[in-house]
Amino acid sequence: MGTDTAVERAWHRIEDWLSRFAPRFRAELNPPATAAEIDTVATALGVALPADLRIWWGLSNGVRHGLGLPSGTLVPDSSSPYPTSMALERWRVHLRVQHEVCPSGMREEVERFVAGQNTQPAGTLLPQLYWLPRWLPIAGDGGGGGLFMDLREGPLHGCLVEFSRHHQGTTPRWESVTHLWVEVAEELEAIDIDLLRTDRLGDLGIDGWTPPSS
Repeated sequence: MGTDTAVERAWHRIEDWLSRFAPRFRAELNPPATAAEIDTVATALGVALPADLRIWWGLSNGVRHGLGLPSGTLVPDSSSPYPTSMALERWRVHLRVQHEVCPSGMREEVERFVAGQNTQPAGTLLPQLYWLPRWLPIAGDGGGGGLFMDLREGPLHGCLVEFSRHHQGTTPRWESVTHLWVEVAEELEAIDIDLLRTDRLGDLGIDGWTPPSS
């Protein structure tokens, strides 16, 4: 019998915590993605996806996005993980918008810059606002920002970077999906359960992050 990977163990801890203390939020987790759905993302980007991303999407295909959802988010940058289809759709949007907003006289220059940056090692980041073909958004905050996975080659292949409408982080926030979910599991399990009472939810924030609470 195989042994669970670190990302599987972390995700099961998160699911268990949600089932006990935020069952309404737990109900918004999507069913597992199929191998075909995950392969569609890899094929569109033309890269191999990290094993832990494939494993995690194979456990839960993100969280339902839309109106009327329970309070809180799973990602400490206050974003919610995307299902495969939304990750791919947002990837296409970022690239399309980058092309459309660029003045026609600068497009060749910008395309050369993006192509050059796309071959740099994963984790090589600059403060300028741009989007690379090997950046896959895996979570969103509903306001144009969220978390992307850097799928360029190198030791930090698969690292996670925060971004907003105006800029991206200059250093990775997490080294991998595994590191993200291990941290989330530890943060959730460390919460004073008394703070989950309705009259104390205002005290629940952790460094600006409001975890699931219903």
